[in-house]
Amino acid sequence: MTITLTPLPDLNRKAFAILSRELGLPETLRFFGQLGIGAGNYTEERRELFANLTLDEIRAAVRAKGANTSISH
Repeated sequence: MTITLTPLPDLNRKAFAILSRELGLPETLRFFGQLGIGAGNYTEERRELFANLTLDEIRAAVRAKGANTSISH
């Protein structure tokens, strides 16, 4: 089985067109804005950020954050 992937620039154009059509331009721009396309080296930043934490400490922090998050409608 052969899978052909669309080049990323073409995929981005198609996705933008579909989202714009379905959501409208303001919501599409809002969607792309929340993706947080940024700069920097995430791998290095992550190593520095979590350098002094154990895996158990990270898990506990994630669980605590989840327990303190409520969804209101």
